[in-house]
Amino acid sequence: MNPRHRYRVYGLLLESELPLTSAHEAVGGEDRADITILAGSQADFDSISPKGERDPEDWIEHVVLDDGSVYMKSSEVFEAVISADGRTATCRKLADVEQRAFEANLLNFIVSASLTLQGEETLHATVLEMDGRAVGLLGQSGAGKSTLAAYLISRGADLVTDDMLRLAFADDVVLAYPGPYRLKLLDDPATRFLPDAVTDGHFNALSGKIMVRPRREGRRHHSPVPLAALFHIGSPGDTVGTISGRRLNGLELARTLLSSAMDTRYAKSSRMERQIRFAARVADLLPLHALRYPRTVEALDGVAREIRRVVGG
Repeated sequence: MNPRHRYRVYGLLLESELPLTSAHEAVGGEDRADITILAGSQADFDSISPKGERDPEDWIEHVVLDDGSVYMKSSEVFEAVISADGRTATCRKLADVEQRAFEANLLNFIVSASLTLQGEETLHATVLEMDGRAVGLLGQSGAGKSTLAAYLISRGADLVTDDMLRLAFADDVVLAYPGPYRLKLLDDPATRFLPDAVTDGHFNALSGKIMVRPRREGRRHHSPVPLAALFHIGSPGDTVGTISGRRLNGLELARTLLSSAMDTRYAKSSRMERQIRFAARVADLLPLHALRYPRTVEALDGVAREIRRVVGG
């Protein structure tokens, strides 16, 4: 049996045979782990033969097996099987992928899939802490969430989580759990807005982005942060000439939240009711605004003012 390490991330206790550099070591060893990560070998996966054809447009293979477990594979990064109850994930690193790139995928895709099987919903979002409250940025990959986050950090905000957002509900407050303290950025916004962070960042050849630690002194907050608002910033390729913000309601709000699920690949019909309840609860407690703006550096100051206007209003 391999030695196991215990970590805290996203408000979860992970027990892992794989050492992780981007999660904090947990203190104490009595609590039951939320997710156990086992080090898999080639032999562990030899007998798995997922049925059906893989979508060539999706870089992650995701198959629900006959026993309810989930098989996931990226040909360049990892292979994993997650138990039907979401409590155990057997994983192995593929090819010569760098450790930090492997961890980024494990802590995003494998943990989010595990939580889906446990009955939770997570969002694909980047979250910033501003003046003690958090704002979440929603949008498709490539929409500009990380670029806007880097700009806001350069103006005093701090990173709560990038890519995966796990929420908690406490009375009438929605809390955002901190994720790994790293932000994935293209080279231009990284060097423009966070030049000090770039000096010890790491280039991820798989995404073409640099993974940076936003502040050298570390994260300001390690506890969940109250969310003040969510902003959907659109899709890659959106072209607008002015900055605008509009609060969403009704079906448009529901569609936006449902399409922002972190784990969009798990399509069991039993999940739909849970997703609708989750979206309704978020919508009852948080404003969600459609935020549209020109994708230029000059526009970002006005975008920051619009976000602060909504959060302060």
